[in-house]
Amino acid sequence: MPGCVIMPYSDVVIVGGVAAGPKTAATVKRRLPDARVTLFQKGAHLSFASCGMPFFAAGDVQSFSELTQTGYGVPRDTEFFRSSRGCDAVTGVEVIDVDRNAHTLTLRRVERGETFEHQYGKLVLATGAHPVDPPFPVVASERIRTFHSPEDAMAFRKLAESGAIDRAIIVGGGFIGCELAEAVGSLWGIETVLIECEAQLLKGTLDPEMSALVEQELRKQDVELHLRATVTGIELNAEDQLQANIDGGATVTADYVFLALGVRPQAELAERCGLAIGACGGIVVNAQMQTSDPDIYAGGDCVESVHQLTGKPLMLYMGSIANRHGRVIAENLAGGKVQFPGVLGTRCLRVFDLNVGAVGLTETAARDAGFDVQSVHGSFPDKPDYQPEVKTMVLKMIFDGTTMQLLGLQAVGEGDIIRRLDTFAAFLQYRATVDSLFDFEHAYAPPYAEALDPLHHLAGLAHAVRRGQQFVRPGGLFDTISTNAVLIVDVREDEEAEATPLPGCWTANGTPVIRIPLGQLRSRLDEVGRDRPIVLVCQRGARSYQAAYVLKGASIEQVTSLAAGLQAVTDH
Repeated sequence: MPGCVIMPYSDVVIVGGVAAGPKTAATVKRRLPDARVTLFQKGAHLSFASCGMPFFAAGDVQSFSELTQTGYGVPRDTEFFRSSRGCDAVTGVEVIDVDRNAHTLTLRRVERGETFEHQYGKLVLATGAHPVDPPFPVVASERIRTFHSPEDAMAFRKLAESGAIDRAIIVGGGFIGCELAEAVGSLWGIETVLIECEAQLLKGTLDPEMSALVEQELRKQDVELHLRATVTGIELNAEDQLQANIDGGATVTADYVFLALGVRPQAELAERCGLAIGACGGIVVNAQMQTSDPDIYAGGDCVESVHQLTGKPLMLYMGSIANRHGRVIAENLAGGKVQFPGVLGTRCLRVFDLNVGAVGLTETAARDAGFDVQSVHGSFPDKPDYQPEVKTMVLKMIFDGTTMQLLGLQAVGEGDIIRRLDTFAAFLQYRATVDSLFDFEHAYAPPYAEALDPLHHLAGLAHAVRRGQQFVRPGGLFDTISTNAVLIVDVREDEEAEATPLPGCWTANGTPVIRIPLGQLRSRLDEVGRDRPIVLVCQRGARSYQAAYVLKGASIEQVTSLAAGLQAVTDH
């Protein structure tokens, strides 16, 4: 009909251009080369490595453009998607409405404000997440920002490079807050204050005694750490400094403030068009990543995940998961029958000299899910001690004491924790038990690993617990000796004990200590006695574990070992 305007149409329209969206687009075009695929992105940048932004802010990554390039140096811009991926990518456009009956989107150009419509065959929502709004008043200032967008990273980097920031406050002790503490303080030399309202950092990822190792590292690196500190407002003081007011009357001043309070799913568009939203606030999808509308799929940070071990919904904001979502969505759009299995929560980060990570459930989460929670700790080298580059790590394994099912692993240390987390994730996915770790055949050569992997040793510790061996967890010995008349037996060698004395708080109330190296213990049993409970201590935990069997072999029964040894203790 003359003069009729034909509305643009795409077989697949994708809303969101950071992780899940671009992955979906690229995979769909490989599976369906003739399909018309259009991707709309509100921001100016496409397919950028958002998880790399702290390293750009720190100066480890020289320019933001490096986060937008392929491994062979080509920018992932609109031309890249057109020429290399065969799809249309449009930036600076926001989707403001979805008419599900008509399969029509209403869009607005961000800069000019004009609106237009676009029809779809199938729709994919990959809208990501929003920063959580602060629950306290915040003065308007360009020096108070979240750390979520490229603009946030670039604004801080510009000021840091100019020397305009001497002191910075980070509000929030989650992943971003801990990564920012290193980014701000390590390269730029900016005095850094980290404020967290909880009693520990990284809650939900680490249990308290493991988080304490991270907190110790931050303080070692001169980060001023405030735990159990609730910010009530941020204002400008009389000297025109930014001032964070803390419940109870304390104040902290700085030149710059990061609000690292977490994120929430950006599910408003889905909610407006009537899609199901879960209890966690994310879009509800099935195993094929379909929403409650079979013609609309969703993936990435905007969707609710299901934990493989508990079956419960949760939000897990990870670029790795978003990319996996994109593949599943694309395969199903192309006619496949692919399912996303749910998540295990495998995550890691670097905090100055420490590698930090976890997979599976914390003790609290496992207990809430109804498991019979047991745990063991160990301190290990990541390769034989005679290797020149050996580094150590502290591991905590959580398991079900009745079924011996593996439930979680937490790791903190300078050593190679990642291979242990990745391996453990595979065991969790198949509902493995503790005994599976004994049968795990790892790659062994002295430059890379010991003959028995730390996971094997953790399995041995779990069985020791089942046989009745008693351990006091790292950080718990002070409480033990405060409430019990115990004898501490230090089974380290003389040189070790001189280099690393026992914490003074352990003996401040007169708790007796004797030092008997493990090799001398059998010949000096009369010094130990049998009239009080005994706590065995060594550097990493292995010798105190062996010493416990020596004492029990001599019919000395009131014996407990310090799990993971002094290496895992932070109160000294």
